Order: sequence, then C-alpha cells, then structure tokens
Amino acid sequence: MIGTILVSLFVLLFVRTQGFVSGREISPDTFVMRDFQFYEIPIVHLQITPIRRTASTPKTATYLRQKKLIGNPSSPSSRWDLVNISRGFTGGTPLDGQLLVDHLSLEHQGNAYWRQWSIDHPGQAKVFWPVIQRLANRELYLLMPPLFELAQRQQTAAELSAEIDQLLVIQYRDLILDMRSAKRDELANGLLNEALSDFPESDELKALSQPDATADAQANLPAVASLSELSAK
Repeated sequence: MIGTILVSLFVLLFVRTQGFVSGREISPDTFVMRDFQFYEIPIVHLQITPIRRTASTPKTATYLRQKKLIGNPSSPSSRWDLVNISRGFTGGTPLDGQLLVDHLSLEHQGNAYWRQWSIDHPGQAKVFWPVIQRLANRELYLLMPPLFELAQRQQTAAELSAEIDQLLVIQYRDLILDMRSAKRDELANGLLNEALSDFPESDELKALSQPDATADAQANLPAVASLSELSAK
C-alpha cells in the first residue's frame, strides 16, 4: 500500500510539473489572440484536463479591427495558428506566428508601436495591413519581417505599395525555388498559384511555370535583385 501511494504521488508530481502545457494562438482572420493551458500525460501527450483559454489580444490588433485596416468577418473561421507552446520544464517553442505577434505586441515609450505608426501614417496603413493579413491567412509568416522593415521608411502610400509588390515577388520566387530544391513540388506549386493570383503580370513568377524553370531561375539569380539587396535600399 505504501509503495502504491508513493508511486501515485510520484506520477502526480511528474504530471504536475512535466505535464503542464501552455501557449498562445492567433486567429489570422481577426488577429485576435488567446492564451491557453492544460495538463497532459507527458511523453505520450495525452490531454487529461480541459483547455483553459484567456484573451490576450494586444492594443494594435484591436485598433486594426476597429479602424477596418484588416478584415473583421462576422463569422471568422475556426482556424487558430500556434504562436508558441511550452511543455513542462522544456521551455517555450516559438512558431512562425510569433513573427507577427512580436510586431503586434511591440511597445515603444509606453505606446503600442504599430498602432501609433498606423495613426501617424493612415495612407500607408491602408496599404500595409491587408497585405499582412493576406500572408497570415496563407500561413506565410516567414515573409513578414522584411515588410515591417520596409514600412518604416519615409515614403508615400503609393511608393510603399510598389515596394511591397516588388519585395513579395522576390520572396515568393526564392521560397518557391527553395521548395522545389527540397523536392516539395506540391507546396511549391501551391505557392506559385497564390503568387500569380496576386501578381499575374510578373515575368519572374510566370517563368517559374515553364519546364525546367527551377534550373533556369537559379542560374539567373545573380542578374535579378536579391531580397537582401532590396531590403538594404
């Protein structure tokens, strides 16, 4: 009996410490965020308690919805993208959604940085945020950081729009080539279709639809502006 009690206490303590799971998720439809936590049986990751969720949406995301700078559907999808997750003592694991959440949560001198930027640059904000939301809906968070850098330059809304388009074409091209090099052709083709729907007149993207496009595009990369070169302008 004593052995059973000791084993039970050990299991309880093990689950209590190593089985605690917490994290954050974001809705790409509305930029609403929520934190969650629950307990699971470690190693097998079997959930044993209900999920508790609390709202954690930052001021910037709320402002963007209120000012209709991003879509705010009456019936948003049920999709939630993981931002980070932590299990026991292993520490947090950031995921791609963290790249957006870091900017939406950024504070500067006591103010929400990108909320204030949107107030100070209303024309640029109307151009910028729909692009960010479109990328979020496609789970392309990896393409966002250079766009946030680009948005902070002194330029008109029309100039920002043109720079964003040019940068995104390069980012899509590079990502598609990377996917094809990794033999992930289905994903590459899906990205190409999305890119062409946004930029149907892009010769660089249309060239990727041709046979042997990957080899030809990689051979010609030095002659085309690179992402790092464009970001440095």
